[in-house]
Order: sequence, then structure tokens, then C-alpha cells
Amino acid sequence: MKSNLPVDLSLSQHLVMLELSLLKPNVRASSQMLDNLLADDFVEFSATGKCFDKQHVLSRLPSEMMPDFHNQDFDVRLINAEIAQVTYRARLVRDKEPRPQFSNRSSIWRKTTDGWQMVFHQGTPCAEFTIDKK
Repeated sequence: MKSNLPVDLSLSQHLVMLELSLLKPNVRASSQMLDNLLADDFVEFSATGKCFDKQHVLSRLPSEMMPDFHNQDFDVRLINAEIAQVTYRARLVRDKEPRPQFSNRSSIWRKTTDGWQMVFHQGTPCAEFTIDKK
């Protein structure tokens, strides 16, 4: 069911920018930046079926080999004034895997006194899709 709350274009752009920042090498390598972007109660259900909490992400991502990401078809909707959902499709290629992985992605962001933080992220495998050349 779609939210009836309008999403301000600047808020939508801001949340997409935050989402994309989590895919930048300098952010992924920084425990401090990750700590600022992820809520203390953060949970992730990965496209591999594994479940991670914030502490696991903080201990793993800074030393992880960065995959090659392509993301498209972003949509942002407000659930209420302080909760938003960002959805998109992703293609990622890891160095040691010959075939790309495709997934639908969904993140829940919560507004705090310090800004927006991700509280939930899920990647669900999906069929291969055509990459937008925008």
C-alpha cells in the first residue's frame, strides 16, 4: 500500500544520497561514518539470506573488498514524518565471482536529532535486469 504522505523532492534526494553514501569506499572503510549512518538497533537481511546487526557491519565492512555496484530505479516514500523507506534495484559484482548478482533493495530510515539513520536494510535476489544508461 502506498503512503499518502508527500515526499519533498529535497528529502527524497537526501535519502537517496545517504543510501548511496553507504556504497562509497571511503564511507565503507570508516567505522565512524558507518556508526553515524546506522542506528544502534540496525538490522540487515542480506541477499545471501544472512542476518547482520550494526556491530557485525562495523567490524566487517571496513576491511571487506568492495564490490562493484550499479543501482537504479530509486523510490522514496514516507511512512510517517520520521520514518522513510528507500527502495531500488542493485547489480553487484564481486572480484571472485564471475557472474553479477541482482537484487531488490529496501531500507528503512529514521529521523533523529542528529539526522537520518538507517534502521533496516534488506536485499532480495531477483531476476537479471537491464542496466539503465542514464
